[in-house]
Amino acid sequence: MSDVQLNETVRKNSSPSVNAWLSAFVERHGGFVGSVHLAEPAEEGEIVLVAAHNLPPGVVNGAAVVVIGKGMAGVTAERKEPIGLTDLQTDTSGVARPPARLSGSKGSVTLPVFDPATPGRLVAVVGLGFPQAREFTDEEIERYGKDAESVLAAA
Repeated sequence: MSDVQLNETVRKNSSPSVNAWLSAFVERHGGFVGSVHLAEPAEEGEIVLVAAHNLPPGVVNGAAVVVIGKGMAGVTAERKEPIGLTDLQTDTSGVARPPARLSGSKGSVTLPVFDPATPGRLVAVVGLGFPQAREFTDEEIERYGKDAESVLAAA
């Protein structure tokens, strides 16, 4: 994340190693935007943004601290399951928050990552966005989810 126009919370929580991991993750899967939120060092009921790839500063600042249950990352954290949207720009499910549309992403997926030592304990939420609308197959979501687990080595 570039420090230009980013708020203090984003700058304080940014992780260079997770940013590097995220850039490679997005590239591996042919996406164009991505994000990583961690449960630590967040307060209870929140997750914090530690990495963003190709997201506008307004989206990054708005996603700096996410309340569990709000927006794609927050709902993924709450449900502890992946969420895929065919087209973030036209989605009416209420899962995606309107500011997220500024990302330019259409097909979007958020993936929960759990502590391997404590099953069910959420550690991270990884977001991946594509420039085109698309349906996600169960196999794709499973593949993205398995790869998202590798963020733990960078965090």
